[in-house]
Amino acid sequence: MDKDVAERLVPLEGGVNFRDMGGYETSDGRTVKWRHLYRSGTMHRLTPADHEHLATRGIRTVIDFRSGGEQVEEPNHWALASDTNYWSREHEEVFGNIHEMAASGLATPEDAMQVMEAGFRYLPFQQAEAYGEMFRRLAASEVPLAFHCTAGKDRTGGGAALILAALGVPRASIIADFTMTERAVDLQKALLRRKPNPKFAHFAELDEDTRAAFSGAKANYVNAFLDTIDEKCGSLENYLSDFGITQSDIGSIRASLLD
Repeated sequence: MDKDVAERLVPLEGGVNFRDMGGYETSDGRTVKWRHLYRSGTMHRLTPADHEHLATRGIRTVIDFRSGGEQVEEPNHWALASDTNYWSREHEEVFGNIHEMAASGLATPEDAMQVMEAGFRYLPFQQAEAYGEMFRRLAASEVPLAFHCTAGKDRTGGGAALILAALGVPRASIIADFTMTERAVDLQKALLRRKPNPKFAHFAELDEDTRAAFSGAKANYVNAFLDTIDEKCGSLENYLSDFGITQSDIGSIRASLLD
């Protein structure tokens, strides 16, 4: 494991891509505070020792981006049993309509990348309710805050990109945070270990390169996510304003999360 990943991965026995988002520098020379923001994959496998460790970090809020089916399949026992403010919603889209697009044919890695980019262009709006709630909690200073999906890659990667962009972190660092997932977790293994589901059965049949493109955390995926917000909303600030997040709120979030 390289130094950058080791610095950010929280030492948990059952953690999946559970990372501290601190340390990134903003364009105006400030730094994201450590131990205030956490991004993660499923928390279902956290052990009693992990629960004890997380208690020392004082996490106040957990935002769960997963579908209702995923929540039933792998409950977040730690968040449900702890004193955290746990938020989730009932919906059944896993990542855009990715399984429907993928089922139409993934013959090459290029096909897989096109499907993923399309999913990331849809993601800001598919997860708008959850992303809006996350920002409202941040504006209310309900931190430390953790947010997660299943692999901690797509839905969580989008959420992390939004927060870092709102804090004024440069695009290059946002991309680095997104692509770090490829070094923090075995994504192909995570994809194939899912419980049998006819929606995803065909992924096991893909060749290795195509599966890697589909399961990967590529720079062009998060670029598609952020560029679509600019193209459709004009700016990140306009996108956030649809959730009731004002410039004053963004200032409060920066004051809370930046040194």
